[in-house]
Parts: sequence; structure tokens; C-alpha cells
Amino acid sequence: MGKIKNMSGRERGIPSIDADLCTACGLCARVCPTSTIMMSGDKPCITGDGGFGCIACGQCVAVCAEGATRVTGRGMSPEDGFVLPPASERSTAKGLEALLESRRSMRQYKDQPLTHETIDRLLTMASTAPMGFPPSDVGVIVINGKERVQEFAEDLCQEFKKWLFFASPIGSLVMRGVMDKATRDMMKDLVLPITIEILEARKKGQDFLFYHAPCVIVFYDPMKDTVDPSIAGSFATIAAESLGLGSCMIGTVAPALKGSRELRAKWGIPDGQHPSIAMTLGYGAVSYKRGIRRRFASVRYI
Repeated sequence: MGKIKNMSGRERGIPSIDADLCTACGLCARVCPTSTIMMSGDKPCITGDGGFGCIACGQCVAVCAEGATRVTGRGMSPEDGFVLPPASERSTAKGLEALLESRRSMRQYKDQPLTHETIDRLLTMASTAPMGFPPSDVGVIVINGKERVQEFAEDLCQEFKKWLFFASPIGSLVMRGVMDKATRDMMKDLVLPITIEILEARKKGQDFLFYHAPCVIVFYDPMKDTVDPSIAGSFATIAAESLGLGSCMIGTVAPALKGSRELRAKWGIPDGQHPSIAMTLGYGAVSYKRGIRRRFASVRYI
């Protein structure tokens, strides 16, 4: 028997309620976003497949104080629900603000390897990131070890060299035929200058792509334009700061991987998946003493 699908074509979760533990408080029905759990009289019940179906968001599991609700399917198992730490063990707003203010993009790393245990802890923390359609479809590739990272960098630089064509007069004409003005301007004013700088630095033994970091993490997703991998990467940078690690988002990796099926295959990006964002990771070689105040370009209350 195949997996049950909902109307979106995705596998559907299968919720259940333990009647012996249920106190009929109704909270599971109240928080269910798809009405898969609804009140029937004075008790919550699982509805039939009359609509979107369970998306395995886990809201019903998270809200139940008695542990009476369970969800299986779409990557979720009954063991995935756990009791949250008490308020005394959670970060205060002041503590979180201090952590966020302390985070900086790190471009200088110590020659110190990362253990799998440290990386796994970071990814466990990053996996709590909110996703557009839970549970997460985001995949992760970890390239750990300076030699492997530099092999990855060299492969990407070979792909970057192909982009230099667009800096030529003929390449400029080609861009006009295949790119809109915004994309052409970004290619001319941002992508090509960065690419040239990375390639020139590499000739001198400098790594302006990954900054000689001991680890690089690539996030990917089956959807082309979803922001989920970027959200996961953002959470990973915050997790890195909390673990005493430095990190830096790298935006040039995904376009290079997207342009080469061979590169995607070599570095473990499955067919049908789209690389999105990459980040360097390691122990920072410098310690920042002051924060930098950042602001949004505009904030309007309407």
C-alpha cells in the first residue's frame, strides 16, 4: 500500500489520540491548522480525509500537556514529541538580544578541526527553524575538513571561470538576450567582480571563497524558490554563535552548483534538489569586542 497523500500531493501525516490520557481539553483541535482534529461533542476526534489532511506540523503534539496526541508520517514519529525545558532554562529576551548582537560574519578561522558531535549539535539546533510547509524538506550537505573544503573550493572556482565569458563584449550581448535588466545589473556589478576577486586571490594561495574554514555546510531543497534553506542557514549561524563558533553565509556556491550537474552529483546534492545557501563554520581566529548597529532600509506601520 502506498503512502497516503493529501490534496497537495505530499505524504499525509497520521495523527492519533490516546483516549486513556486525553482530558478532552480541546486544545489539539483548536491549534490544528487543517481541521484534521475536530471536536465531536465534548471530545476531540480525527476527521476523515475530507480536505488538506494532516501536514505533520506537530502543533497537536506540542500543545497537549498529557502527551495524548501522536503523529506519524512525513518524517515524524511518536518519539519526536518531548517536554519543553522550564522557563528558567530558556533564554531571556535580553540574553537572546545579546547573542544576536554578538554574531558577526567570520572570515578568519583557526586551524582547528570540528568534531561531528559539534556539527550535529549545531544542525539539531538549526532544524528547529520555522518552515513554510512542515516538516522540513531542507537537506544538508556537510563538507568537513580543510582538505575537502579546499577541493570543493577548487571545483567551484573552475565553474566560476565559465562566468568570465559574460565579462566579454560577446558575453554582454548574450546576457541581454537571456537575462532581464535586474539580473544583468547584478551579474555585472556584483557577481562578476566578486568572482574575479575570488579567482585572482586563489592564484596567490588565498581563499576568498571559504576563508580557509575547516567546514562548509550547504542547504538545499526540492523547491527552487523557497526560503526554507535560507531560514535554516540563518538559524545555524545563531546556533554557531551560541556554541562559540564563527560562521559566514556564502551566496556564490548555489549558482555554481546549479550550473553543473556533475558538481551536484560529486558533492552529494540529489537529483531534483536545488542548492540554496552555504555557510562556512569553524573556530574564529579573531574576537570582536564591539557590536555594529544595523537597521532595516525602512520600517512603516500602515
